[in-house]
Amino acid sequence: MENKKSNKSVHCSPMGRRLFTVHPSPNPLPDTSGEEASGRAGFTLIEVIVAIAILAISLVMIMQLFSGGLRASRASCDYTRAIVHAKDKMEELHIKPVQGSGEFEDGFKWESEVYPFEEYEEKLENIDVNLLKIKVKVIWSNIANQQKSVELVSLKTIEKEK
Repeated sequence: MENKKSNKSVHCSPMGRRLFTVHPSPNPLPDTSGEEASGRAGFTLIEVIVAIAILAISLVMIMQLFSGGLRASRASCDYTRAIVHAKDKMEELHIKPVQGSGEFEDGFKWESEVYPFEEYEEKLENIDVNLLKIKVKVIWSNIANQQKSVELVSLKTIEKEK
């Protein structure tokens, strides 16, 4: 178990096995004494600082894009849930039109208004139906505690009382 050292190569052989051989370079360091010494061998400190600053600014902008996309996705999800809630409540109110308010299980609140639709009352005098205007408003707060809402409006025909 002997390590041999020479100018030409180094053999490392623990436990009698040869693992690798290192050959020294004939010229390990570049000669900086001639005309080539005035040439650039690497980056200056200012170049490295500028490159890191550009990289940092780019990463910050990319992270802002990601967070903006996540906020937009959240807002879209909230609006979709509000519209589904409003549609479901509107279907309930078409069966039994009553005014009221309440809250859904996921924190969205609703309000409903039901009143006679009088805009076409003159045209409906000869017909045995009346129109009811039904409004459903769904309200929620977003992450920034801003009130958001969606409102659906529909008409329902009911038989005139005789």
